[in-house]
Amino acid sequence: MIVTGFCVLMIVPGSWVVGYIAQRGLDSEFDQESASAMAINQSVVDKMQGAAEVEKLRELAKAFQRQLRSEQTIARLEIPRIGVNAVVVEGTTDGSLRKGIGHLEDTPLPGIGENFSLAGDRVLYGAPFLNLDDLSEGDEISVKTTYGMFTYSVVSNRITVPEDTDILKFPGYEAITLITCDPPWDTSHRLIVQGKLVSAELLDIPGN
Repeated sequence: MIVTGFCVLMIVPGSWVVGYIAQRGLDSEFDQESASAMAINQSVVDKMQGAAEVEKLRELAKAFQRQLRSEQTIARLEIPRIGVNAVVVEGTTDGSLRKGIGHLEDTPLPGIGENFSLAGDRVLYGAPFLNLDDLSEGDEISVKTTYGMFTYSVVSNRITVPEDTDILKFPGYEAITLITCDPPWDTSHRLIVQGKLVSAELLDIPGN
């Protein structure tokens, strides 16, 4: 038991170092991703002169999602209440989650108008969702993608079982859903925080 306990104590800080190093690298990757997306964004917007901003955001999101690859950086997530400021990557494989927070591939990106869903660990790899249970109604969640800035307000915080796939369904409004294990070190249940979109803004695009 002593050996097991020592191993666990070593795993946690070791995984935090892995997560920290990964996130530092992701910062520059996301900056590069944003820069390279500019040309695509410009071409999409050029074809939509006179369209509403919400329509432009939807088309930009669809264009970006079509070319996504596993572990690609896709957004920056900020949750001021619990000190989260992390780059999000595509996918929820072990490789993706070692980098921090992963996007569930089958859920739409922000701007499409549905339910953008993310998963993260509460203990390992920097534990980005360690204090997710501290969020309450009205707390702010912001997401910056390569094409827009999205702000959500928390509407619910609850516990469910892993088999509950309803959490990924469209709730009737554009949403963000954050998923992690509950309690920490246990996979028996899931902690689910959902936010409702309150504002969406197109990033500056030259000539727009």
